[in-house]
Amino acid sequence: MRTARRVSQILFFALFVYLFLQASYPYESGIPSDLFLRASPLAAVITIVSSRAFVASVVIGLAILVLTIPFGRFFCGWICPLGTLLDFTDKLLSRPRKKVGQRDSLRFRSWKYALLTAVLLGSVFSIQFAGYFDPISIITRTFTTALYPWFAQSVLTVLGAASDIPWLSDPAYSLLDTLQQRVLPVSMPHFRGSFLIFLIFLGIVVLGRLQRRFWCRNLCPLGALLGLFARFRLTRRIVTDACIDCGLCQLHCRMNAVEDDFRTTLTSECIECQECAAICPTNAIHYTIGLPRAEADKRVDLSRRHFVESLVGGATAAVALNVGFTDRRSQGSAIRPPGALVEKEFLDRCIRCHECVRICSTTGACLQPSFLEAGLEAFWTPKADMRYGYCEYNCTLCSEVCPTGAIFPLDLQTKQKTRMGIAYFDHTRCIPWYRYEDCLVCEEHCPVPDKAIRFDVREVVTPRGEKKVVKFPYVVEELCIGCGICENKCPVEGIPGIFVTRAGEERFLADGTKVSSEGTDQTYGG
Repeated sequence: MRTARRVSQILFFALFVYLFLQASYPYESGIPSDLFLRASPLAAVITIVSSRAFVASVVIGLAILVLTIPFGRFFCGWICPLGTLLDFTDKLLSRPRKKVGQRDSLRFRSWKYALLTAVLLGSVFSIQFAGYFDPISIITRTFTTALYPWFAQSVLTVLGAASDIPWLSDPAYSLLDTLQQRVLPVSMPHFRGSFLIFLIFLGIVVLGRLQRRFWCRNLCPLGALLGLFARFRLTRRIVTDACIDCGLCQLHCRMNAVEDDFRTTLTSECIECQECAAICPTNAIHYTIGLPRAEADKRVDLSRRHFVESLVGGATAAVALNVGFTDRRSQGSAIRPPGALVEKEFLDRCIRCHECVRICSTTGACLQPSFLEAGLEAFWTPKADMRYGYCEYNCTLCSEVCPTGAIFPLDLQTKQKTRMGIAYFDHTRCIPWYRYEDCLVCEEHCPVPDKAIRFDVREVVTPRGEKKVVKFPYVVEELCIGCGICENKCPVEGIPGIFVTRAGEERFLADGTKVSSEGTDQTYGG
C-alpha cells in the first residue's frame, strides 16, 4: 500500500502540473484545468456558505468531503499536490528523528481547528478567507506567480548560455523550440507580489524542519475540515499482539496520529498513508473495515478556550474588513475581468487561486493580483493592469477556468459587448493634445469594429504661433468596452496619455443578469 500511495501521489501531482500547463492559449484541454481547485472541500464549503448559494462547479469538493466519512483523510495522503510536495521537501530538510511522546508534539495541532473556525465564521459574514489558507489555492497561486516564471526564466537563461557555445547551439535551439511549444511561455510573465507569495510558500516548506508535514499537522484548515469528517471513518488501524512496543510506527508517522500506547490511532489525523504498517518489523499492523472502538480515536484537539478565541478572532477580522477604509481613487482602477460578478458576490466567491491570472498571461496579460486598490477585503483578487497588458478582444479564457463562478462564463459575442470600464484621455499627457502632433496608435489598436476612439480634426495655433492641422483623439463612450489596449500601447513613457477606469462597468449576477453602473441591462443565459 505504501508503494500504491506513492504512485498515486506522483500521478496526481503530475496531473496537477499537466493541468496547470494546459491553462494557456489556446485552451483545448479535455479535462478542466481547474479540476483540483474544484475538488477542494474547503473551497467548496466556504464558497457555498459565503455566497449563500449552491455552486455546481464545486460539487467534486463536496463529494470528496462525503467520501472522507468511509475512507478517512485519503485526500491528504493520496491526492493533495501540496501534501505531496511537502513529503518531498521534508525528505530534503529532514533531521534525525527523535522518539518523543505523542502528547509532547501536539502544541500546535489545535491551531488548524482554530483557523478553520475563523474561516467558517468569516464565510458567515460573507468574507472569503478560504483562498488564503486552502492548500490547493496556495500551490496554484505559487505556481502561477513564482515557481513557473522562475523555472521558465532559469531554463531560458541556461539554454541562452548554451546557444553561445558553437557545438551546443543547434541542440539548444532545438530544445528551446520544443519546450516553447509544450512547456515554456511565448513571452515571459511577470506578476505583482510574486516574491511575497513565494515567501509564504517557502515558510510553509521550511516549517518541515520542525515537524514532518508541519503545515498539514498544525495549520491546514482543509485538513481540519476533513479530520472532523474522518472521525467517523470506516477504515481502522489494527495492532495485533505481535506488537513489541518498538515505537517505530509513532516515530515514522508523518502526522503523529499514533498514540503513546502505539495501538490507538487519532482518526482525525491519520491520512491513510499506512507508513506504520510498512515500517512495522513484526507485521503487527494492518488495516480493516470497522468503526473506531475507543473514544480517544475520535478526539479533536480544540479546547473550549481556543474555540472561543477563534470565534472572536474570526468575527473581529470580518467586521474590520467590512468597515475598513477604501480609497475611492485607487478603487476606480480596480478593474475586474469581463464577466466578473457584482463586487460583493465576486469577493464572496473568488478564492484567490489566480487561475484566471495564469491563463490571461498567455493572451493579453492584463490580469494581476491586486494589492489594496479595492480594500483589504479584496487583497489578491484579480484586477486588470492595462499598462502592463490588455484584455484580448477575442478571448474568454478567464471565465472558462474560474472554479467557483466568480467570473460568469461568457460566450465570445457577449464578452465583446461587455464593458469592463471606459477609457479617458489625459490632455496633459496625450501627444496630440499637449504637443500638437498626430499620434494614431490608440485608434489603430482599438478592436471595436466601429472604433471607440475617433478624431476631431481641426486647425490650431500652437504655443509657438504655428498653424497646424491636428487629429485630436476622443473616446466614444457608448462604444468603449474598456479593454485597455489603448492604454497598453500608448507610446508616452510612464503615465500614459489615455487610461481606463471602472466607470460604466458592466458586471453580472450569479443567474446571468448583466448589471451596469446605471442598472440592470439584460439577462444572459450562456
